[in-house]
Amino acid sequence: MKRNYLILSFVAFLAACLLSPNMAAAGKTLKLGALVSNKSLAYKSIVKFADHIKKSTGGDYTVRTFPGQQLGPGKEMMQMLKMSTLDLYHGTNAQPSYFKEGKNFNITAAPYCFRNQQEFIKFIETPIFKEMVQQLSRGGLKLIGYMGSRSPRALTTTNTPVRKPSDMKGLKLRVPGMPSLFTFFKLCGASPTPMPFTEFFMAAKTGVVEGQDNGIEVVYPRGLYEVQKYYMKTDHSLGAWMLYASEKKWGNWPEKLRKAILEGCKIAAKHNNAELDAYMADAFNKVQEKGMVVIEVDKEHFVKIAHKVWSELDGTEWDKGFMDKVQKQLEDFRK
Repeated sequence: MKRNYLILSFVAFLAACLLSPNMAAAGKTLKLGALVSNKSLAYKSIVKFADHIKKSTGGDYTVRTFPGQQLGPGKEMMQMLKMSTLDLYHGTNAQPSYFKEGKNFNITAAPYCFRNQQEFIKFIETPIFKEMVQQLSRGGLKLIGYMGSRSPRALTTTNTPVRKPSDMKGLKLRVPGMPSLFTFFKLCGASPTPMPFTEFFMAAKTGVVEGQDNGIEVVYPRGLYEVQKYYMKTDHSLGAWMLYASEKKWGNWPEKLRKAILEGCKIAAKHNNAELDAYMADAFNKVQEKGMVVIEVDKEHFVKIAHKVWSELDGTEWDKGFMDKVQKQLEDFRK
């Protein structure tokens, strides 16, 4: 009797688990990690994406978001994708370069590779970029789609206005873990230090670093005006937000979900891009109200240094001759 009672209790427990709405929903919740603050424009687009997934799948799937690097720096979140402990990651176009299969993505962050955002968007539709995506997939990572453009990368500093490269001599800068940006600032005369962005605020407060190179969409919502006085519009790197998953999970998800995710990317990109110019204009006004000084720079001198970076990193940070191939494609756009 006791044995039968235990069996019946276990069966009842299993049935309760299967029928419980909460348990069922937990199995259909996708975790999405993001770099961006929940106050940013990009995050508002992520919310649009999540709303579409829930609506399009009839509530069968929901997306739980973790903004502001709550789950760790970008590299860690991409590793989590590989280990299948994270479902989706909203990150930058250059972050596949953390892995050997994605090293050619370093091109997309190279200083002054693209002259404007329109060129960048055209480039991600080319066979060259699609081959980069296919190569990344061989390492187990899936670049699902474009989620919207970013503001151009800029230079901000605590006390030093910069109008030409020589003004950066000895300047201690926080840079992301991208060799092209590290080399660029080093050749400008600065002292770049790779550092997770989560450490920047305290490092700037304590004088460990004096500046950084994110654009206005990061500077304003993250409150960098509290520790940075000058904002230089170098526009040295353009880029976009991308959505990533693991190839394994993507392949196992039902067609209904994959379709909803692809549609959601387009919805997010449309919302982001429609609001970006106005958001940037408002952000520039707000940081200046907070006392930040915005400086226009003559980019010609910076571009010359960027070309030196291209030559120095050719064959190491991307395939030999790959930058020439990309520039030839961009020249075709310019004709």
